[in-house]
Amino acid sequence: MGDSGSDPTGLDFEQVLGWARAQGLVSDMRGERRLAAMRLDVLARAALPCAVQADVLLTVQWAVFICWVDDCIDRGGLTLTSAPLESFTAPLRQVLEPGAAPATEVLAPYAAVLTWLCERTALGMPARWRGRFAREYADFLDATEQEVALRRAETRLPLTDYVRLRRRTITLLPMLTVLERTGHAPLVEDPRVDSRVRELRWALADIAGWANDLASGADDVLAGQDNLVVVIAREDGCSAALARDRARAMIDQRRRDFSSTVQALRSTPLPAGRREELGRYVGLVEQFMSATLHWLAITDRFAPEVNVSPAPITPVLP
Repeated sequence: MGDSGSDPTGLDFEQVLGWARAQGLVSDMRGERRLAAMRLDVLARAALPCAVQADVLLTVQWAVFICWVDDCIDRGGLTLTSAPLESFTAPLRQVLEPGAAPATEVLAPYAAVLTWLCERTALGMPARWRGRFAREYADFLDATEQEVALRRAETRLPLTDYVRLRRRTITLLPMLTVLERTGHAPLVEDPRVDSRVRELRWALADIAGWANDLASGADDVLAGQDNLVVVIAREDGCSAALARDRARAMIDQRRRDFSSTVQALRSTPLPAGRREELGRYVGLVEQFMSATLHWLAITDRFAPEVNVSPAPITPVLP
């Protein structure tokens, strides 16, 4: 997974694996192989190339949790009936509520891991940041439940609606908010740049979501799940090959949109201090996009031999 000899942070696979074991996310060789194949350390180090070990490790931990939750919902049988999905997401929602009591690992194991992560990530961050993260992760849960409801009803979305929903289910916006903490580059909130910062974040989520759909295409087809290529092929009445070409063209255009927004933000007249803060944040978003695309090109997360749903967990929390 990682090479600690060439990694300036000193982060290696054993650190990530040790944490995943302690949380109960990994409990057997199957889980270890799956975690190794994901190569999430590569994603975190590329997103934070100059960060200290603690920040990179916290970023990897979040990435592991996010992937495990996503796979539990998509591949773990939670899409079949409403009760199991609601039972799974309700404790996660409770963690996000202001003043929430710690989740018990026996009753809500994934919520216990989320509590662990939130407590460590929120240290030193203002209440406004905490509220924004909670809203973004709750919106991911809302969108995921909506996606599952559509799947159960065998409702097929048109491309425009699929794109809007995919932006919310990819979990890039909550992860980017985590990176504000681990990358020490808080979101700049200013009326002069708010709309462009929002567009920058949306463009990142779109690019990552669509690139993810290209990478996971074969796996999604086996699972009977729509993705961008399937939706394009259905809407245009074209072959999968042509749909993939159009998806790549959409990604290329969205990357041009992203670059234009970056340039517009960097040229916005702001006081010197705010301009520097904005520059750090924009640089963080650019780096995260580059890291995500690189990771999607090398991860084996979607390989058939490792793409099995995570086993139920019973964390042992410190």
